[in-house]
Amino acid sequence: MKLISLILSIILVMTSTFSSAASAPFIMPPARTAIEQSDLNKYFPKQLIELDTEHGKVLTLFSPYMSAIKRGVVVMLPGANQGPLSPHGLNYLSQALTDDGFDTYAIQSPELNWQAGMFSQNDNAENETIEYQGPWSEDMLDEYKDNLLASFEALQQTLDLNPDQQFVVIAAGTSAGVFSEHLAALPNIEIDALITLSAQLPNIKRNKHLPAVLSLVRPPLLDIVYSQDNQTLLNNALQRKRWVKRNNKYDYRQRELFGASNEPLQHQRLRKELDGFLRQL
Repeated sequence: MKLISLILSIILVMTSTFSSAASAPFIMPPARTAIEQSDLNKYFPKQLIELDTEHGKVLTLFSPYMSAIKRGVVVMLPGANQGPLSPHGLNYLSQALTDDGFDTYAIQSPELNWQAGMFSQNDNAENETIEYQGPWSEDMLDEYKDNLLASFEALQQTLDLNPDQQFVVIAAGTSAGVFSEHLAALPNIEIDALITLSAQLPNIKRNKHLPAVLSLVRPPLLDIVYSQDNQTLLNNALQRKRWVKRNNKYDYRQRELFGASNEPLQHQRLRKELDGFLRQL
């Protein structure tokens, strides 16, 4: 009997241990922006500007101009899921442009919300066939756009802009696409130049209209694409040339850089393209 009791006790202990291990709570991983803010606070505490927006706090990495004469201010908008220290050109430009006479501000890109609009669908639409919109739904893209514009406007309010100096925005990827949509709506923003790096929109419908959108952007536009960008983006870039001719946007320039966007030599060529474009304005 003692042996049976001992065996039963061991089984109960093993069962309870397994049950407690199986019922361990699921812990959500920390948000990308939270990890990014922790790293920025650790390595660049004196270069950070904290912005308060309606969507929360956003960090901006600031680098002052280092030349004898200040030429202006550059605001950088990294692509989706990219930080202020993105290796796709912005990390290099944030320092290189200071030698060319610009204060640079690199803003954190918004956190992605893959569930945007998911729970606001009409119940009657359950049996309807939903057309594939692309990697991002329009609701997700709109939320990303609202968050990005909120960060940009919060930063813009802190800037002391000199009318004799240039105010330039450099935007990459999806951020370039949504910011171009905003500028095409003719907001009250005085920008001397917009520079886009691999501009695209991860939504089939919105990306189809992107060439027309870029042709309606009011400030002079330098449109940079890379030969190793995806084929959809490269095909879209060909359509942009047609639309700028149709809408007579004579201050549009498109440049293709041959190679990957994270190569050091590409960064140097990118800097030369930007400098030449801005000096001609």
